[in-house]
Amino acid sequence: RNQITGEHFGQLGEGIGRCTQLTELGLFFDRNQITGEHFGHLGEGIGRCTQLTSLVLQFSWNRITGEHFGHLGRCTQLTTLELRFFHNRITGEH
Repeated sequence: RNQITGEHFGQLGEGIGRCTQLTELGLFFDRNQITGEHFGHLGEGIGRCTQLTSLVLQFSWNRITGEHFGHLGRCTQLTTLELRFFHNRITGEH
């Protein structure tokens, strides 16, 4: 179990966003203290990777809400998408 709180996710997202030719990405951050806002910063960077064909995100047991997923819609080349967000705070409203 880690204690990642998410403050550095802006920097991580920024770094990932510079990898514009990236075609596959998998991130696994289970059981941390990551919030929807933190995930939103990461999502901004992922959204700049318009060549992504495969994306796997596993962020179970965090504090993520659903309103910060919009940036992933920019990844229009995706053929494989796996979202694993068990035990967060995502509701049908998002």
